[in-house]
Amino acid sequence: MTKEEVRLLIRESQTIFDVVRLVDVSMTAQITLTEDGEMKQEPYQCYAVWNKQGRCENCISAKAFAQKCRMTKFEFVDHDVYYVVSKYLEIDDEGYILELVTKISDETLFGVYGKNEFSEAISDYNKKLYMDSLTGAYNRRYYEEQLQGLPNASGVAMIDVDNFKQINDRFGHLAGDMALKTIVQTVLSCVRTSDAVVRYGGDEFMLIFRQIPGDVFKQRLETIRESVRAVAVDDYPELHMSVSIGGRYCESAETDALQKADEMLYQAKTTKDRVEVSGI
Repeated sequence: MTKEEVRLLIRESQTIFDVVRLVDVSMTAQITLTEDGEMKQEPYQCYAVWNKQGRCENCISAKAFAQKCRMTKFEFVDHDVYYVVSKYLEIDDEGYILELVTKISDETLFGVYGKNEFSEAISDYNKKLYMDSLTGAYNRRYYEEQLQGLPNASGVAMIDVDNFKQINDRFGHLAGDMALKTIVQTVLSCVRTSDAVVRYGGDEFMLIFRQIPGDVFKQRLETIRESVRAVAVDDYPELHMSVSIGGRYCESAETDALQKADEMLYQAKTTKDRVEVSGI
C-alpha cells in the first residue's frame, strides 16, 4: 500500500474503532503518518496505551507481523475490556501493523460471569498458552510466536544444565524437576522484568535481553552462573548444580544471534560451569 492509501484507511477506520494506530513491531513504537506523507515515531512505546511498562505477554501484533496476517485478541485495562485487531500491511515494501481497538460495552458478551471473571479466564488462558507449567519460564511456543524474528534483542544467551542426566539417574526425576524449577527461579532473580526466560528444550533455556550494555550483559551471565552454583535444592542437600552459558551480544539486529549463542554454549560445555560470549 502507498502512504496515502494507508492514511485514508486509518481515517475510515477511525469512524468505527476507538483507537486506530500504526505500529512498528520491531521497535515496539507507534508511528504517526502525517498529511504530507511523513512517518514519525511517537515519543512512547506502543504498549503505553495499555498503561504497561513492557511489551504485552500475548502480543498478537508480533504474531501477526511474523506470520504476515490478521489476528485478534481481548485486552484488559483495569476493569475495562477491549477487542484488538492487528493487521499486517506493507507501506512502500516495509512491514507494519495496523492496530484497531474497540472498547466492549455490551454486558451480554460476558454472560453470567461478569467482566472480572472474564478477564481472569483470558489471563489464565494466556498463561497456559505461553508458560512452562513445571518451571514458570516461558515455553518454546512463546518464543516462536512472540519473540522469533523481532530484531530488538541486544543480548541472547543459551543455558544448559550440566550433567542433568546424572542428576535424574542419581536422585530421581522428582529431584530433576526440582532442580529445573530452582534454576529458573534463580535465573529470574538475576534478570529484569523486560527480559525473557524461555524453556527452549528439556534442560536448555534461552535468555533474551533488551537494551543492555555489553559489559553488563556478560556480567549478568556470570552472575547467573555463580548464583546457580551457590543455590540449594530443598530436600536434596547433596545435589549440587552448575550451568554452562553461551551468549551473543548484538550491537545491531542479527537474524542468527541464537545460532551464535548456541555456538558459544557448545564451547562453554567443553569444560562446563562456564560462560562464553561473542560480540563484545
